[in-house]
Amino acid sequence: MRLSFAILILLLPLFAQAQRPLVIQGVTLIDGSGGPPVLNATVLAVGGRIVLIGEGGTLQAPDNAEIVDGKGKTLIPGIINLHGHVGLTKGLVQAQENYSRENVLDNLRTYASYGVTTTTSLGTDMDLVVGVRDAVNRGEVPGHARVLTALQGFTTPNGYPTQAPGVKGLALEVSTPQEARQHVDKLAEAGAELVKMWVDSHHGAFVKLKQAVFTAIIDQAHKRGLLAVAHLYELSDAKLLAEAGLDIVVHSVRDGEVDRGLIRRLLAKGITYAPTLTREQSTYVYADLPAWLDDAFFARSVDASVVQGLRTSLHQTQAKDPEQQINRENFRVAMRNLKKLSDAGVKIGFGTDTGPPARFPGYFEHWEAELMVEAGLTPMQVIVSFSKNSSEALGIDRDYGTLAEGKVADMVLLNGNPLGNIRNLRDIHAVYVGGQAVDR
Repeated sequence: MRLSFAILILLLPLFAQAQRPLVIQGVTLIDGSGGPPVLNATVLAVGGRIVLIGEGGTLQAPDNAEIVDGKGKTLIPGIINLHGHVGLTKGLVQAQENYSRENVLDNLRTYASYGVTTTTSLGTDMDLVVGVRDAVNRGEVPGHARVLTALQGFTTPNGYPTQAPGVKGLALEVSTPQEARQHVDKLAEAGAELVKMWVDSHHGAFVKLKQAVFTAIIDQAHKRGLLAVAHLYELSDAKLLAEAGLDIVVHSVRDGEVDRGLIRRLLAKGITYAPTLTREQSTYVYADLPAWLDDAFFARSVDASVVQGLRTSLHQTQAKDPEQQINRENFRVAMRNLKKLSDAGVKIGFGTDTGPPARFPGYFEHWEAELMVEAGLTPMQVIVSFSKNSSEALGIDRDYGTLAEGKVADMVLLNGNPLGNIRNLRDIHAVYVGGQAVDR
């Protein structure tokens, strides 16, 4: 062990004492770095941070510590979601009238209950999310996932997705580089951490953001210390955005196979690619009435009336959707492209685009992990994607992401080992946000 327990106990008064120290003993530790698991590990968290990770032995724990027996269990980092939305949906209805502090917190509580300890909200927020974010970060509302916000995202006048319910008036519809830069400045001053762009014609139905405009957005975002992320569809746009210095791709390339040109750009710029496979499958999956509609792990956070709506109205809508076959092929292309990019060494992040109707926070993150394995990634690669890679993509890896001494104790304790079966991610014994157990 790096620090003797006797010395550590003497140092405890130096740590924040607002909560009981947490000790997890005898656990298999997967720290998120991609290294081999640590067997029979002991983890001590004090004041919300991990202060010691030891191998073997027993801990003379502080008198007031919470002791958790980790034998037979596996400890992993909390899931970090690079692409989510909060606050705009209730049930299957997306509308600005739904956006409230209560609804944002409800979404963040749901995320946390499934082991998602940090999410993003990309482009459909109102300003009140900043106060919620800060309250969560200060520990005033324990048991909720942390959130990073892009506030309002960028598109062209009447561009995609302004036709979607609730988005018109939230999306920033810009025409010129100068106008775009001014809006980036306002977002920075309002407290955004990222900027979001929609660069998508939706099969030619909309005018896309011009290259000069999204280049200005990315440049101004970097000048203001913000990350730039993009919804995209076409390979050609992915290349142009990468050249412009994009930080995170938050959707798969779906119009064809990725090529060496894109791979070269992603590697050279260190760009993270988050495939959001669940988003693609959710565009048609209800036409098939998936078996997981009866899954208790899904239904525990979804009202029965919503499940009924999925089985009836949404089922009928998707079954009749003239773009259903296009959507199915988009998913297949996204799966192949993920494997190709991963094999080429591109940094793969983790995102789901959860939050809009029928894309359910928490459950979809577990489904995403399973689809990534189905695409050909290993369970360890998936864990690294939602911990180390996603924290680095967001620039929060100093405090979050992997389980290491000095970092915040955002952790998920599982009853099984996901390295043997990724579905063991679902078998959650406890979730800890800042070392505090989440009420599940």
